Amino acid sequence: MTTATAGPAPDSDLAAPLRTTSDVLHRVDLLLGEPARQLRSIVLLFLDGEGRQLPVVVPIDDLPERPDPLLIGNLCWTIGEALTQYPGGSAVVVLTRPAAGQVSDADRCWARNISRSARERGAPIRMLCLATSSGVFRLTPDEAG
Repeated sequence: MTTATAGPAPDSDLAAPLRTTSDVLHRVDLLLGEPARQLRSIVLLFLDGEGRQLPVVVPIDDLPERPDPLLIGNLCWTIGEALTQYPGGSAVVVLTRPAAGQVSDADRCWARNISRSARERGAPIRMLCLATSSGVFRLTPDEAG
């Protein structure tokens, strides 16, 4: 099950808290334009305990098609460490890749591995998303894990 961006243009006020799934998807859509969606990357957004986006976006480019366990373990460790000073904070993890379309088997594999590692390492992930030229989609628990 995926939830895609739809409806009016996202609020461009980056200080506005992200309260709903739609808020998160629209923010990702706003921040990651078409050029960013042509790369095989992971992009991290960090939120404070009130759901406000922190002023940093971390792209990790040149990912392999299939997940690397060491990379994912380090990613989840970094998320946990980065949020220690923000009680109740969380991360939004966005997979980007070239090629239109919704969720692929490779996307599901990345999502499952990230979800598993996040649970093991206590990394607070608010949402996993996929951004392609077709739109921004939420990777749901069925797909992620």
